This record gives sequence, structure tokens and C-alpha cells, in this order.
Amino acid sequence: MRITDLKASIVETDIPWDSQDHSRGKMQGVVVQIFTDANITGTYFAWERLSTRRGIADTLVFAVKPFIVGKNPFDRELIWQTLSSWSRKGLPMIGAGAIDVCLWDIAGKAFGVPVYQLLGAYREKMRVYASTTTLGKPADYADTAKQLCAQGYTAMKLHVKGKPAWDIEACQAARAAAPNIDIMLDASGHYDRRQALMVGREIEKLNFRWYESPLPDNDIEGQTELARVLDIPIAGAEYLYECNPAHYAPYIAGHVVDIVRTDARRGITPAKKIADMCAGFHMNCELHSWGSIIGQAANLHVMAAIPNCEFFEQAVPLDRFEVCAKDHFTIDSEGYVHVPVRPGMGVELDWDAIDKRTVYRAG
Repeated sequence: MRITDLKASIVETDIPWDSQDHSRGKMQGVVVQIFTDANITGTYFAWERLSTRRGIADTLVFAVKPFIVGKNPFDRELIWQTLSSWSRKGLPMIGAGAIDVCLWDIAGKAFGVPVYQLLGAYREKMRVYASTTTLGKPADYADTAKQLCAQGYTAMKLHVKGKPAWDIEACQAARAAAPNIDIMLDASGHYDRRQALMVGREIEKLNFRWYESPLPDNDIEGQTELARVLDIPIAGAEYLYECNPAHYAPYIAGHVVDIVRTDARRGITPAKKIADMCAGFHMNCELHSWGSIIGQAANLHVMAAIPNCEFFEQAVPLDRFEVCAKDHFTIDSEGYVHVPVRPGMGVELDWDAIDKRTVYRAG
């Protein structure tokens, strides 16, 4: 089998990126397809931010396409290693990730099995936590917590404003409204060291499950000390967007964080490597399964192939990411989602909706 073509385009919705801050514009997605001479097509689709979208599409068509056309789509390691090295030349890792996800999709379809079975199946379902947007006021987190519990979620993660007093009030509201579920806090790297310690001590009192990205990922010393003095597990390294295992090695071997975060949208191949590295150091690797149905599926397939991951992250409200998708991940009565069983990524896009929303085609 050989790769014959690559296409990339941009779709746009009427949904704002941020429900609180409409200045960030509308959600736009990158759609990538890799075609083969065996009539098997691999597909990638992810919602991406800001100015990267058109640049990614153009780079894939004008720079990456000449490299991969004619190659065997099963040569995933060779292709990923090459494209990963191109980050020095300006290829964003999301571009290399798009190619990698497409190639895994092709492989699964060629062998007639879902991707997680190619990776080495470990399980068939994952417990879910609902991942909130940043809400308008602290009291809103209580209302959201009650709604999520009623919908069957057994865990939730709060995204807050990066203002310690406000954030603590939001955490207290959520815990008071949902005393019996697991709750995590994602500070998105907004705190300084003093603020991170203060907030961490408060959410320890609230029995939060983990404390995510309290400090910027480049503050290795600060994160190491925070993990040492706090009892709550510190999760981090999500913002190492290159998703190269070599970049994660110091965080894992140095125990900079207690839980490593990574994202298969930057490539299933590197995400699985990073998770396996974590397992070697008895650490959990919690994947960032935010995004389109393809992005969610890519992460879920990796989760289903490793033992050291506990949760599937599901962004709420769901309708933000259900656009252009025919399949959706729905929690069952026990608060789990099930891994797709169809070949490849195992999820189907709504191509009519994609065609209607396409605003740019590279090449």
C-alpha cells in the first residue's frame, strides 16, 4: 500500500471559542485526509486556536505532502520521527500529529480492528470526568456541579480565572454542591509560586483529586517544590505542545509532577511512548481528550491501551464539540465511556456539515 494524496481544509462554526470572551472569535477546525492506493483513507479533525489553522493546512499540503506521497502508510515511526524533527523548521507538532493520527486510522482500517487493539488492548471503557469552561461567577460552579451529577458524571474538573481568591471560592462552591464526587482543579499555569501554594492548601482541605498546571510548565524548580510540600497530586506538562518524549523525560525522571498530562492529538505514536515512560516510573499519564470527536477518539484509544490512566476528559457543554460529528461519546449508567469498536479511529464525521462549513482548502 502507498500514500497517493493529502488534503487539508478549514471549517468554521458559529460557536465562539470562549463563552465568556467572544473576542477570541469563532471555533475553526483543521480537517486532514490521507489517501492510499488501496482506497483506504485516514482522517484527522481537530478544533484549533488562533492563527495556526490556515498555516497548518498550508504547511501540510505544500511541505508534508511531497514527503509522504509514495510512502508506505505503515511506516508510522519513520514518518513521525522525520516530521518531529521538522519542528526546528517551523512545522507545529499539531501538524505532525495530524499525519500520525491519519496513519493509525489507515492501519486500523487495513487490518479491520480499532486502533487501541493495534496499540495493545488493555481495557474497553474509561471513567469520565466533565471538564468545564471558565464560568461567569463562583456560584455558577455549584449549579454546574449539580447538573453534572444529575447527568451521571462521577468526577469533574474546574477551569477557573487564575485569580486565587475567586478560584478558591469557585472550588468551595463546587465541593459544597457535589460532596461525593471527584473534583480536580486546572489553573492553566496562571499562578506564581506563592499563589499556587495558597490555592493548593485550600483545595487539599476540599479533598480534590488532583491539582493541574498550577505553575507554568517551564518552572521546573517551582513545580518540583510544590509537589514536595503538597499532599494533593500535581498534574502537569500538558503545555509541552511538541509532545516529544524527549521533552517529557526530565519531568518524569525528575518527578517534577506526580501525574503527567499529554495529548494524542499531537500524535498517537508519541503519546503512547510518553505513557509507557510514565509507567516505568510508576506514574499515571492522564491524557487531554479535549476537542473534536477525532481528537477525543485518538486519546481514548491510547487510554484503552495503557494501565496507568484513570480518566477520560470530556469537555462540557458537549454541543461545542459535537459539530460536524455523527458519533458522540456518551457516558453509561456507571459514569464510563466505551472505546469505539469499528476499525481505525472508529468514529464518523458529518461530511455534509463539514462541506457546508468549509471556509478554506489548502492548495
